[in-house]
Amino acid sequence: MIMRCLILLAITLLVFSEVSSTNTNNNGDITWASLPEGQEYSEEKFDGDRFPLDTTWNSIDGFLKFISPGDPPYEIISDAIGGEFVTTDYEPVDYYNEFKDNILGFTVLFAIGIIFIVVFPIVALCFCCCRCCNKCGGRMEQKSSSTCMCCYLIIGLIVSCAFILGGVGTAYSLNNYTADSVETFADDVNSNIDNIVRFVENTNDELSFLVGEQLNYALDQVKIDLNDIGNLVGVPVRDELDNEVVPAITSVKDLATSIDDTYDKLLVVNDTQNELADLYRLFKIKIDQVRTTISTDCSSCSCCSMTDFPDYANDYKSNVDYQDLGVDNGYFPQFAVDQSINELQGLKDDDLASVAAEGEQTFIDIPETLTNSTKSDIDSISENIEGFQDDIQDAVDDLTSELDSVLDETDKWSSDIDDFGETAQDYDVYRVYMMAGIFGLILLVPIIWLLGLSCGLLGRSSDALPTERGCISNCGGCLLILGAALVFIFGTFLMILTTLPFIIGGPVDRLFCDPFQSGEVYKETVDKKGAIPGVDGYYLSDLLLNDSSIPLEISAILDACENNEAIYTASKLEYLVNISEYLNYKEFMPDIDSQFENITGDFSNIDILPDSGKQTLEEFRHSSVIAINFTLFDEELIKDITMYSDDPNDLSVSAETITKYIATNRITGSDAVALNTMAGYLTDLQSNFIDPMVAKRDALVTALDELQASTTQIEMSVNSTLIEIEAAQNYIDSNIGSLIDREVSSYSDRVLGYAEQYVNYVNDQVQTEVGRCKPLYNVYEDSLNLICVSLLQSWNSLWFCIGWCLFFMLAGIVYSIKLAKYFRKMQFSEDTYDEIEMSNVNKNGNKVHPHNGYA
Repeated sequence: MIMRCLILLAITLLVFSEVSSTNTNNNGDITWASLPEGQEYSEEKFDGDRFPLDTTWNSIDGFLKFISPGDPPYEIISDAIGGEFVTTDYEPVDYYNEFKDNILGFTVLFAIGIIFIVVFPIVALCFCCCRCCNKCGGRMEQKSSSTCMCCYLIIGLIVSCAFILGGVGTAYSLNNYTADSVETFADDVNSNIDNIVRFVENTNDELSFLVGEQLNYALDQVKIDLNDIGNLVGVPVRDELDNEVVPAITSVKDLATSIDDTYDKLLVVNDTQNELADLYRLFKIKIDQVRTTISTDCSSCSCCSMTDFPDYANDYKSNVDYQDLGVDNGYFPQFAVDQSINELQGLKDDDLASVAAEGEQTFIDIPETLTNSTKSDIDSISENIEGFQDDIQDAVDDLTSELDSVLDETDKWSSDIDDFGETAQDYDVYRVYMMAGIFGLILLVPIIWLLGLSCGLLGRSSDALPTERGCISNCGGCLLILGAALVFIFGTFLMILTTLPFIIGGPVDRLFCDPFQSGEVYKETVDKKGAIPGVDGYYLSDLLLNDSSIPLEISAILDACENNEAIYTASKLEYLVNISEYLNYKEFMPDIDSQFENITGDFSNIDILPDSGKQTLEEFRHSSVIAINFTLFDEELIKDITMYSDDPNDLSVSAETITKYIATNRITGSDAVALNTMAGYLTDLQSNFIDPMVAKRDALVTALDELQASTTQIEMSVNSTLIEIEAAQNYIDSNIGSLIDREVSSYSDRVLGYAEQYVNYVNDQVQTEVGRCKPLYNVYEDSLNLICVSLLQSWNSLWFCIGWCLFFMLAGIVYSIKLAKYFRKMQFSEDTYDEIEMSNVNKNGNKVHPHNGYA
C-alpha cells in the first residue's frame, strides 16, 4: 500500500513538472511554461486607518474645503507645464480672480492670525494696565448679583474647558501618532524602495526568462529540427514515393525469390528424374531377366502351353523409357533441365536479392542522403541562428548589467534613508517633548480654571457678602484670573504656532494632496486633451511619443496599474517600443528564407534497381527453363510401366494368376515348383522395382507440375517488373525535386514557426503578464499617503488643535474674568439696583446689602 502511494505521488509530481515546463509536441507546437514567480513584495502597506480620531481629520478637511472651496488653478498649471506662463501677462486682479477661491480663505485667516499676533499682546497689555487702574473690571467691587448670570458663566467656562481638554487629548493622541509615523517613516520609504527594486528585478527576471530561457528553448528547437531534416523532410518525401516505388521493389524481390524457387524446383525435377532413370534401368534389366527365365522354364515344361497361361513373351516387357532423350536415347528432355539449372545457377550467383536490397537501400536512405547533401546549407542556417541568439543574449546581458548598476545605488539610498530615519527619531524626541510642553501649558489653563471653579463653588456661601467671602472662594477667583493671565501671556505664542503651520499645511493639502489623491490634477492638466498650450492632443503622448493623438494618460496608467495590468499595456509602450519589430528575426537574418529555398539535396545516387539487376532479370526472362518441353515428360509419364494387359502396373496380378493356374490345373511335382518360382519372380519384380518406380514417377509428375507452374509466368512477370522498375525510377527522378521543395516549404514553416510562436508568446506575455504594475500603484499610493496622511495630517492637526484650544481659551478668558467677581473677595460692594435702599454702610463708605446674598 505504501509503495503504491509513493508511485502515485511520483507520477503526480512528474505530471505537474511536465505541465509546468516548456515542451513541444510532434507537430512542433510549443506549450510555454509560466513566468517565474519572482520575489514577493512587501506587505507592509501604509495603514491610513491608524490615524486617530477620524472625526478630527474630517473636521480639518471640512474646514479647509470651507475656506478654500475652489479647485486648483488648472489653467495656470497647464500654462506653466506648456511653458507659456508669463507673470507679466497677469494683472493683480487676474491673480485675484484666479486664486480667490483657493487662496482668499487662507489669506484672510492668515491676516487675522497676524493681526491677532500683533494686536493680542497690545490688547492684553492694555487690558492689564486698565485692570491695574481699577478699570475694565479691575475695581474690587461687584455690581451684579445675578445667580443666573453666574450659572451661565460657569456653564460657558466648563464647556470651554471641555473643548480645550478635548483638543489637548486629541493633540496628545496625534503626538503619539506622529512619533509612530516618524519611527516607521524610514521603514515605509524603504519598503516602497524595496518594492520598486523587486518590481524591477522581477520584471527583469521575467524578461530574462522570456528573452533568455524561452528564446533559447525556441532556438534549440530550431536547431534540433535543422539537424533532423532527414526525418522531417526526407521521410515524408520517401513516404510520398512509397506507393510507386515499393511495389516495384517488391516485384524485384519476388522475382529474386522466383529464381531461387525455380532453381530449387529444377533441382528436384533433375534429382527425381535421375533417380527414376536409375530405377528404370534396373527394372529394364530385371524384367528382361524374368522374361528370359520364364521362357527357359516354359520350354522344358509342358505346363505353360495351356490357353489360360499368361503370354509371358509379350506381357513381361517394359512399356516406358525414363532415360534422357539426349544421352541414353530415352524419351525425357533431361538436357533442357540440365541447361536451365546451369543458367539459373549463374542467375543465383548474381544474387538479384542483394542487388534489389542495395537499390532499395538507396531509396530507404533518402532521409540520410538529404541530411548529408544539405549539411552545408543547414550549417549556414545554424550559424545565422547562433549569431542571432548571441546578439539577443548580449542585449539582455547589457540590460541586466545596466539594471544591476542602477539597483546597486538603491542600497545606498536605503542606507541614507535609514540614517535619516535614525536622525529623525533622535530629534523627534525633542518634538515630542516640545509638543508635550506646549499642550501641557495649554492643559494647565483649563486645569487652573476647573480648579478655580471647584474652589469657588466649594468655598462659596450664599449668606456671605462679597467683601466677606472666604479664602477658598477667593482662591478660586484668583485661579480663574491666573488662567486668563496665562492665556494673555502665551496666546500670541500659540497663535504663531497656529498661523505659521496653517499657512503652510492648509494650501499644501488643498492645492497638492487633494488634487493628487483624487487624480484631478492629471485629469484637468496633462490628461486633458488640448489642455496644455501648444499641444492639440494629449500632452504626455506628445512628450514621450511625439504623437499627441495617442490617448496616453497618467490617470489611465494609474487605473490600469491598480487593476494589476502589465506595465507595457498600462503605459501604452507599444507606441514607443514595438516588441514585434524587436523580435522580427528576419531583420537579423534577412537571408533565412532564401537559405531554406536553397535546400534541394542531391539524390542522383538513388537507383532502385542497378543495371546488373536488370541484366539478371533479362537473362531470367530468356533462360532455358521457359523452353523445357513438359509435353515430352507428360507423354512418357502417363504410359503404363509394362505391357501386361490385365494390370500393366501391377505384375503381382500376373503372379496370382499363375498361382491360380497351378491350383486349377492341379499341377504338381517339378512343374508346380517351376510355376511357383515364376510367380515369385513376378512378385519380386513388382515389389522391388515396379512399385518404387511408380512412386518416383508420381513424384516426378508433381515436381514437373510445380516447375511448369513456376515457369509459365516468368516472362510476363519479368516484363511487368521491368516496366514497374522503370516507371518507379522515372517517378522518382521526375517528382523528387518538387516533393523536396514542397516538404522543405513545410519544413521551413515548422522551423520558422518556432520563431513565430515565440514572437506571439512574448507579445502576449509582455502585454498581459510581464511587469504587472500593481506594486507600482501601491508605491505611488503609499508615497502619497506618507506625505499627505502620515506627515501632512500630523502637521495640520498640530495647528488645528492649537487653534481649537486657543479659540476656546479666548472664550474662557471672558468667562473666567467675569466669573472671578463671583468668587473673589471684594473690597467694595455697590448695589446696582437704586430702588433698594441700603441699610448699612461700612466704614469705607461701601454699600452693603442687609439681607440679599451674593454669589
